[in-house]
Amino acid sequence: MMMGCGFGGGSLGWLGMGFGMIIHLAFAALIIMAAIWMFKAVFRGGVPQTTSAVEIVKQRYVKGEINAEEYQRMKKELE
Repeated sequence: MMMGCGFGGGSLGWLGMGFGMIIHLAFAALIIMAAIWMFKAVFRGGVPQTTSAVEIVKQRYVKGEINAEEYQRMKKELE
């Protein structure tokens, strides 16, 4: 009967088992991380925020698209 055939005989069995366990744990961690990432991607942000008309007028004024008089007039009309 031939004992110890193959790479390293019987001593590699424990080493192989250790590497196998590490690989399985790493794979499980990868699956968990992917599930968390997908959950965050699907439910990110919650309720979408809408920009109010007054905010749009403020942004236009800051960008210089409208002057101070137009800004005050539009703001007064919207409020």
